[in-house]
Amino acid sequence: MGNICRSPAAHAVAEYKIAERGLDDRLTVDSSGTIAYHRGEPADARMSAELAKHGIPSSHRSQQFRNSDVEEFDLILAMDRRNYEDIRGLVRDEAELDKLKMFRDFDPAGPGEVPDPYYGGREGFARVYEMVDRTVEELLNRFEAGEVSS
Repeated sequence: MGNICRSPAAHAVAEYKIAERGLDDRLTVDSSGTIAYHRGEPADARMSAELAKHGIPSSHRSQQFRNSDVEEFDLILAMDRRNYEDIRGLVRDEAELDKLKMFRDFDPAGPGEVPDPYYGGREGFARVYEMVDRTVEELLNRFEAGEVSS
């Protein structure tokens, strides 16, 4: 929602893994929130610390999702149902709706929501990192196999 925990983690992990695989000339990643409450703020320090534990750099600043993002990007991933519905309200046709998926639709451990760790302890951030890491890995595997378009 505020673009300071889950989506910045996914953004940082994706950028890192994309560069590792040499796909940075083919894929662009961005993240944003559906509300502007934290606009311009860095990622939550607890999420940044969890990323750093795994050697993942993050220099993210929160931003709000824009209508033009629906046009600009080929795949839009929502972390939970509420954000999915907020973004769904911005799409204008079936082609745009086809771009919108739940992030964990690509999770090999199964679909669902990525829980918001903001009000919990450090273990919540570790759990989110684990979900993000394996889901990004699977998403990139599917991209390289031609199952997901850029």
